[in-house]
Amino acid sequence: MAPHPSCNRVSWSRFSGIRFPRIFRPHALRVSNPIPPRVYLRAQGFCLPLSYLGWSSGSPIRNGYFKSINIQSLHAYFDVEMSLDSRTKTLEIYICGGSGPLDEFNPFLVTRQKWASELLFLLNEHPLSLSQISSALKSGRTETARLLEDLTRIQAVKEQSGIYSVAFSISTRDDIFILKNATRPIAQKLSASIAFHKKEMDLSAKNLSSFDQVGKDKLLFAALGCFVLDWLGLKLLQEEGVLVERKQQPGNRNYLLFAREQVKPSEVGRLYGKMYWGSRSDDLGDWVFTSFGDHNGIRYAFPDIVWALRSLPKSAQMFHETPSWMSKKMCALFDLISTRLLKDVGQLLVRLNEEGPVSVMDLKKNGEMARTLDAVRLLEDMNYIINEKRIFRLNYPVFEARDKNIIEQLGQLVSPMITKVMRQNLTKLQKALEHTSPIRNNIEFDEVLNEAWHWIFAQTNKILSEKRIMYDPPKRRLGEARYIAWLSQFHYFFP
Repeated sequence: MAPHPSCNRVSWSRFSGIRFPRIFRPHALRVSNPIPPRVYLRAQGFCLPLSYLGWSSGSPIRNGYFKSINIQSLHAYFDVEMSLDSRTKTLEIYICGGSGPLDEFNPFLVTRQKWASELLFLLNEHPLSLSQISSALKSGRTETARLLEDLTRIQAVKEQSGIYSVAFSISTRDDIFILKNATRPIAQKLSASIAFHKKEMDLSAKNLSSFDQVGKDKLLFAALGCFVLDWLGLKLLQEEGVLVERKQQPGNRNYLLFAREQVKPSEVGRLYGKMYWGSRSDDLGDWVFTSFGDHNGIRYAFPDIVWALRSLPKSAQMFHETPSWMSKKMCALFDLISTRLLKDVGQLLVRLNEEGPVSVMDLKKNGEMARTLDAVRLLEDMNYIINEKRIFRLNYPVFEARDKNIIEQLGQLVSPMITKVMRQNLTKLQKALEHTSPIRNNIEFDEVLNEAWHWIFAQTNKILSEKRIMYDPPKRRLGEARYIAWLSQFHYFFP
């Protein structure tokens, strides 16, 4: 499914070779005084330093300073989020489902326009008129009206008798802590129920095709943590009438929109570290590439890196004045290259899964081309495979078609535990959340429960990982999330 919480912001200053911009021109950000914010950029759910988008010492950043950047056009042009570390309270926008084409109905493009986050934060506190909103934002009435029209179009905001209010779940910092604390006991109960069946789950993992190379812990992290608790859990609880997984939205798309207040950097790790709730999947014919883990950093995996690199032609058009026709050609060329790369990667991973560890000599004997050797080096660098004395074996899972039946059996084992713990705690959850912003703003409780379930299964995964019932991914590099990735030869409830 789409990334649930926004990925953790990573300061540029953490990346070698990037000079941290300390002063921003006031006219570029429309602030009255220069401020020293940390600025972060997210493209397609992947956190990037601006060097990834082609900005260098010869581009808009010169001598460590911004000369002039059109922030509004940056918001509108990319599926990105830029946030300022200032006194202004801002929101992180995310969805459960698919955002669809980059058009006037795309929830990310609409909610990430200039002033949209601040406007939504105001309306989350209480309904306001156009004049009140314009006055609070110190923005022009025409500009505010246009933004309200955009937000109303995607049903993020509703209007009645000239008064505007929010129409989706927005959680303040206080709401987030209430939600986490309210769902922790439920996660403890669910994890205890699951842990009781450890032997059965271990036996299931041993029957999966890549067990001999990968081991049970990583297989269960993917199969139990993602396939069952995340994807199947949402589907199951919607079928049971407990929550809404997604709903039909304007522009012929299907998702639930969420937002939460951006917390202090010092609180990010405490709130979201080891919260294993974020899956990203993309398919290439019969293969599905997936990464899964927390959002406390970036992921060097497929499909994340491909999604991020797809922004490069757009950045070239915007910041280097590349003609639009050339940008389109670059996009088409990149799609061809990435498709070929993913096919090479997929074939190699499937081969390693079928044949077992393979030596460099075996690759050459079988007439493998240099392109495959390049794929080997890339996969080793990305931790998909391990080189042990020039013998390559899998480090991340590969799920063959026959493995789907085993995972479905695991789902049958865990499904009754999911429905039982949720039904037993619905009244407690409703009581615990009754004073939170979404309930106060009359958001349907079954939509709020979608968010609550994410907190429940994320904390369940964290507990099971720390108890070594399944894998607990390390933080390998500065600014990197905790996650693993895999290839599967079947689709299993991903949007």
